[in-house]
Amino acid sequence: MNSLLAGAFAPDPPGAALPPGPRTNDWSRAGAVPVEVPTRAGALLRELWGTRGHHITEAGGPTTVPRRLVPSAGGAYPVQWHVVVPGGAASELAPGRYVYHPASDRLLRRDGAAPPGGRPSLVITVQPGRTFGRYRHRAWPLWIADAAYALEAVRTLVPAAVLPEGWAGMGDARQLLELPPGHDVERWVRHGLVPEICLARVELPAGWAVDHRARDGLARRRSPALAAFRDAAARRARYGPPAPAAVETADEAARQSGQGWVLGADRVLLWPRPHPVDVAAAHRPLWEAHRAAARMCYRFARDGYGVRPVSGFVHRPGPGAPPLLHALAVLRTER
Repeated sequence: MNSLLAGAFAPDPPGAALPPGPRTNDWSRAGAVPVEVPTRAGALLRELWGTRGHHITEAGGPTTVPRRLVPSAGGAYPVQWHVVVPGGAASELAPGRYVYHPASDRLLRRDGAAPPGGRPSLVITVQPGRTFGRYRHRAWPLWIADAAYALEAVRTLVPAAVLPEGWAGMGDARQLLELPPGHDVERWVRHGLVPEICLARVELPAGWAVDHRARDGLARRRSPALAAFRDAAARRARYGPPAPAAVETADEAARQSGQGWVLGADRVLLWPRPHPVDVAAAHRPLWEAHRAAARMCYRFARDGYGVRPVSGFVHRPGPGAPPLLHALAVLRTER
């Protein structure tokens, strides 16, 4: 991880795209068997990761990439959802380890062991191929960004969800799932699977429930099309610019990300990154910044704004500006 993270903000272009690999693992190859999805867990997983139409091209036509409630850098959607039910936990599911397959809306039971712990857990992993295939050395912050947005979506939908001690401990999450490290490709391939990286976990206490108001608000979340931002920029050029502060933050986000569409936003929120990057201490700041951005993103969505996360900041900042890690570009108009 350290070597990849150390070079994640280098300005070198990623190069030609690599083959992305599958969207999800076929866990039946490793002996997992489908089970009936229980009401509460099924509703939560569908809200988080169910398909909500498809992304569209710049020309307005549909793509084959599904939209989901939780945004993802480049539409890669590397997040995978695992469910761990300890022995004796209050749950609709029998003790064991499960994985959700969104295309079929099925839970697959990986084993019937009674894992340690007191509460059922959702464990967030990423299947790195699609993000890495597109962004290469820039991938590590994007995996954390996607996982952070997923984690905050759970906590928004289920206010009673608990972050246990060491919630972002990759080793703890991997041990809970009893999976090999993501870099041990041979062990994964031996079971007919591609590697997953275990990133975070959140616990579901007895009596947890989905907050229906939060669900209805987040259901409206869509990242506005890039054309919507460009149209907004064109209107301002004709009828007048926004407030100077909005221009300044949008200019800096566009400069450092190399994404000119950001200039059309009504408001841009920025999260700086540590500079220079201290690899040994960078993991927590990456999580904290992306979790804060995710909470703001969902708040804007519930209030009816269009909001699009911005990642991939690799260019030098303007005079007096800090290097950036992440941003939110907000449109006041309905999506």
